[in-house]
Amino acid sequence: MNIRLYYQWTMAALLLTAAGCSNDDIQTANITNTEKETTEIAQTSFVTGEESTTRTSLNYNTRDFYWETGDKIFVKDDANTFKKSSNTVSATNVLTFKFNMPGTYTNNKYRVYYPGAKGTENNVTIASEQEQNGPDNTLHFGVSGDCGSDEAIRQPNGQYKFKLKHAAAYLCFNPNYDHALTNVYVTKIEVTADKNIAGAYTLNTNGELTGSGNTKTIKLTPKASGSNDGFIMQNNASGTSCETGQMYMVIMPGRYKLTVKYYVKDKDTNVSGAITKTFGEFTYDPNGYYDMPATLSIRSYGDDYYMWDAKQEYWYGHKADQPKKENDTGTNIPTNSDADRWYNAATFPTAASNKAKDCPNINELFWYCKKGDPHWDNTTLWSVWGHLYTGGIWLKKASVIAQENSKTTTDLKTASPDDGQNRANKKVWETPPSQTVTQGTPSKLNDYFFLPAMGRYSGGKLTYFRTRGDYWTSTPDPYFNYRSYNLDFDKSKVTVSNSSDRNNGYKLWKAE
Repeated sequence: MNIRLYYQWTMAALLLTAAGCSNDDIQTANITNTEKETTEIAQTSFVTGEESTTRTSLNYNTRDFYWETGDKIFVKDDANTFKKSSNTVSATNVLTFKFNMPGTYTNNKYRVYYPGAKGTENNVTIASEQEQNGPDNTLHFGVSGDCGSDEAIRQPNGQYKFKLKHAAAYLCFNPNYDHALTNVYVTKIEVTADKNIAGAYTLNTNGELTGSGNTKTIKLTPKASGSNDGFIMQNNASGTSCETGQMYMVIMPGRYKLTVKYYVKDKDTNVSGAITKTFGEFTYDPNGYYDMPATLSIRSYGDDYYMWDAKQEYWYGHKADQPKKENDTGTNIPTNSDADRWYNAATFPTAASNKAKDCPNINELFWYCKKGDPHWDNTTLWSVWGHLYTGGIWLKKASVIAQENSKTTTDLKTASPDDGQNRANKKVWETPPSQTVTQGTPSKLNDYFFLPAMGRYSGGKLTYFRTRGDYWTSTPDPYFNYRSYNLDFDKSKVTVSNSSDRNNGYKLWKAE
């Protein structure tokens, strides 16, 4: 089979979308007659002939099209009455097919209508609820609204040959993530446009769809054999990324702005959520196939925790012993005989010099706590250990805090707010501030950065995972040599903590 493909690449206003296959020539093998000869005596044959793109499912990688079980066509006969083919396709992946039409046909040409599996005559319904069984499978095209028509031309043998021109547009998604995941599924894809993209339409005499439709949203539900979980995110051989396989949606052609939501669920953690992508105004042509960028923008975090300013992480050399579930306790925890994993014993005002040296100092921490407008967010997805979680806070970026308070980011390092004291090198006794937290995501998200609530390790036990965050500063406590300052938060408060023992395993962070 010889296939020539024509592609048009175009830049949408916000994201790159690959536009493909608005025209293609496919040379097929000889016509296969799947009906008995006796059924054709009193009827006229309309044949999907050679060099035909007449099929109604698609191998997206090779661009091979096929007729599928139940496919039928409609033609107006000499009495100008719609007739339905008396036979239908009775197998899958059929390359060519001879349809038998009742009625009288004496003209040289007639328009053939394929209105989809659920359509009649020239009436088409693009479904607002579409379902795909198995990755890389387009067998749902016909019931979802795939349609087309063409002028059938009379041949010397009395048969009519036609070459179906598809009238719908098709979106292709391949949800993927640049990290490995375990037991995570894509459960739904939802596309919303600024105009109607589904509903009832009419195939007119020039082969185009007309009509206004009735809904701006189409939902595609993936289903795997024997399961209602959706399509699993399958890891690649090297365990560095994962994807579901291709998923397809039929839409009304037109010029739209699209919003795409990918719904995912982790069956082990029971965490679910949606990742949203927006696409600028773009024209989706009839018979156009569009690869939609589908990399899932889920934050990924390392599983490295540290005693204060240690040279290596808490579980360095013993990663297999690291607990990954709340309240589990690991073995081979750091001891003071382990110079790499044990905390730095430096005393105030000597700042951190190892792994915590790039963490915010106590002055910056006061600014974040008092002026950072903290927001608790229990919807933003993040991953660690190959699983999905939620829970964390948004804080204003240092640059935003500085600008709003007529300071520079250097000013935030050298003096705390309110009294202007430099707590990084001067003992200042003050009850550390605790600020209340706004619930939800900030409206100006670009002004903020996110910290996940990854809890802590204490005595080798993982605690407060997803409910609390503990992040070291570079500043020791000025009064107790076994403590250092840290950021401590949960869903109700953000605190400058001066009560954290250095032998706890906390996360590191940098001023943003």
